[in-house]
Order: sequence, then structure tokens, then C-alpha cells
Amino acid sequence: MRRSLSIAVATMTLLTGCGGSVSTYHLQLDTEDPSRLTLLSLAVMRVVERRLQSVGEEIRGLDISQKEAGPELSFSVETQAASDLLQEDLTAPFALRIMRTAKEKEIPTIEAEGHGGFVETGVQEEHLEWVEASEERDNKGRITLAFTKDGRELMRKVFRENVGKNIGLFVRGRLVAKLQVDTAELKDDVIITGIPSAELARVFADDVNVGLYVTFTPLP
Repeated sequence: MRRSLSIAVATMTLLTGCGGSVSTYHLQLDTEDPSRLTLLSLAVMRVVERRLQSVGEEIRGLDISQKEAGPELSFSVETQAASDLLQEDLTAPFALRIMRTAKEKEIPTIEAEGHGGFVETGVQEEHLEWVEASEERDNKGRITLAFTKDGRELMRKVFRENVGKNIGLFVRGRLVAKLQVDTAELKDDVIITGIPSAELARVFADDVNVGLYVTFTPLP
């Protein structure tokens, strides 16, 4: 069972002569593994930077420093609108599902445009332990999905029942990967190869790991 480590983190959007806004969050990291605390802190910084850049917002002074109450994340942005969008994004519920292809005449749980319908398998975000990104020889990316003990048991069942069929990985209700099950045996991890780039694999790993372990609560 994961135990919760509560850390107060201030995300300070420093006021500048051109205007700006100050944002403060309470950050809860649901792990006590020291190595993962470090990895998650770095991933939080990358996630914040990418999401602000995605809305065309320049970010300055991005930094995490250790304070008496815990680590403190600080950065500066120009507009209140960007700060509001980031807050909405960071506080949105995280959901991950591994789903199987719907059978003929079976009512799907969700439809993915161009890929058909999918049905729940019972594998959810709570069954995923960690996501690791790496680079393949052809400069493409690889993702390794490590599951909890219960998650591995569920995934073994999914594999046994869907040999030769497709399963879908959904994050926040969106299909991000469709995989063909080519074996009935699952030893431990699920490896996804052929990601267009190693950077894309790293972005995915950061987003999922932060979603799994980090809770952002805005403070006044």
C-alpha cells in the first residue's frame, strides 16, 4: 500500500515590472522512496515547464529549493490566464485505464475515433507502479510499465484472454497507445516500443508518474 508523504511546496510566480501572478500549491507525494522523491521533483519541474510552454507562456527562474518545511518550487510567468490554465491542468483528476477491444455487438465503455470501441478490464491507475522511458538504437523511444502485484495479476488475465487482439492504454480518457497481445504469458512489465522519439517517451513517463504520485492543492 502506498503511504502518503505530505510536502508543502510553494509555486511562486514572481511579480515583475510587466505584471504577473503568484501561485502557491501544497504538493503531496504519495511515496516514501527517497530516489523516487528526487525523480518526481525533477519530473514536476519538467511537467510545469512543458505545460506553460504549450500555451505559449515564457517561464523564468524555474527552480526547486529545499526549505525547512520541504522543497519549494518557484518560477515566474507573465499572465494570470496562464497561471489559471496551469492550475486547472495540475488539479484535474488523473485517470489511467488499460482496456480491451469491444467484441461484436458488445456495448463499448468508450469509443476511440478511428480505433473502435473499448471495454474496461479493471486495470486502473492504482495498479501501475512506475513508468520508465528509454531510448532505442534507432533513436525511437521505449516505455516500460511496471505494475503492482495486483496489477500484474490483472494484466496476466488480460493477456490470457486477449491473445491476438488489441488492448488500449487510455490516459485521462484519451487513447495514447494501442497494443497487440502476442503472447498469453506476462512475466512482469509491459514494454511499449517504437515510440516516435525518446523525448516523447520521456514526456509520457513524466506525465504519468506525476499523475500517479503527485497531488497539487492550490493555497491562498
